[in-house]
Amino acid sequence: MISGILLASALTFVATPSPPPPAELAPETAALVVSLRRPVPADTVYAEVRFVHMLRRPILLRGELHYGGAGQLGKRVDAPYQETTTIAGADVRVQREGKNERTFSLERAPELGALLSGFSALLGGDAQALNRDFSVEATRRGESWQLKLTPRSAALVKQLSTMIVDGRGNEPSCFTLREADGDSSTMLLGSLAQAKFGDPLTRESVEKLCVGPTP
Repeated sequence: MISGILLASALTFVATPSPPPPAELAPETAALVVSLRRPVPADTVYAEVRFVHMLRRPILLRGELHYGGAGQLGKRVDAPYQETTTIAGADVRVQREGKNERTFSLERAPELGALLSGFSALLGGDAQALNRDFSVEATRRGESWQLKLTPRSAALVKQLSTMIVDGRGNEPSCFTLREADGDSSTMLLGSLAQAKFGDPLTRESVEKLCVGPTP
């Protein structure tokens, strides 16, 4: 009986080959990713808009991002409350003003893991790492560009459908996470963090800020 089980397992293993490695990025896309490389540490202010289907109004946060290199990301919220999230390797620490610090594994927050992976690859100018973790679709319009990143992990894509990165020249300006349940969040970086948002605040108005004016 044991030998039969082992034989069946072996046949199953042989019949299920590993998926082929992803095709290399197009040269122009790889060159774009390489051009985004930043020296570390790198800090930038941000404004984040969260659209959550269980809430009547979107949430607007403002603060600063700190990129300390591969596997190191800090996110400080200054308004409307104060909170600091620190990702180091596989561990996450969250400290909100007036509350006890929380620590948990990055596996419990796949959207943070995807953000860290994307940030690390883009700000590290690592086209190979980006292509390993995401299917990459690039579009250009003059100096403006957009990268549509779809997680290659079947488990992750059940929670995070896509990550959209908008930018101009060699500067990323927006990171948008679109979750499988329809929720989304967009971080506007640098000068866009000071942009005036429309009232009411809508996904369309935020996307328009990220994409920029039509030439």
